Amino acid sequence: MPGFVRKILIFITGYAWLLLLLGPGLIAMSVYSGWKADGDHAYTAREQLSTVTGKVIEASEVTVKRKRRATKHYYQINVQPDAGGEVQKLRIDQSTPKEVVGAMIDEKVTVLVDKSDNDVVYEATVDGQALIGYEATKQRLVAEAASSARSFSGAGTWFFAIFLTLIGAAGAWFNRQLRAADEEAQAATA
Repeated sequence: MPGFVRKILIFITGYAWLLLLLGPGLIAMSVYSGWKADGDHAYTAREQLSTVTGKVIEASEVTVKRKRRATKHYYQINVQPDAGGEVQKLRIDQSTPKEVVGAMIDEKVTVLVDKSDNDVVYEATVDGQALIGYEATKQRLVAEAASSARSFSGAGTWFFAIFLTLIGAAGAWFNRQLRAADEEAQAATA
């Protein structure tokens, strides 16, 4: 094999380790999405949520554009806490009707928020009336987790992950063989 061809193949197979990592990573995503969809992993328990009480001073619709992912939409309400302090920016899912979010403006609200998940609102009440219910939010999050699990749990995903792992392992082995042959060829010419 000519030296320049060997160098090109060494360069190409030098990236085989990426495939070797991508395969198990895809399997890990599949297992994680299945774990999250099972049981109570898709949502936060009511006892673990933080309570924010205050006046909603502003509400807006937010659009986050990402380069390679779908655009994400959500509502954001700015709440001035009764205890004083900094205005808190809380997220409400886009599936909530716009009228419900609009009804919160200039009202005193009591909100259950998941601080560990970008301040997502699970429940919002105004004057004792629930505008956003905890159970509805919980069901939405469980449905989203189940949908994600279905998309990653197919046999095709596992087959593709195993295929990538095998191709990566073969490429890494071939790269080692090419490097050894290249070193021998350089030692012979020196």
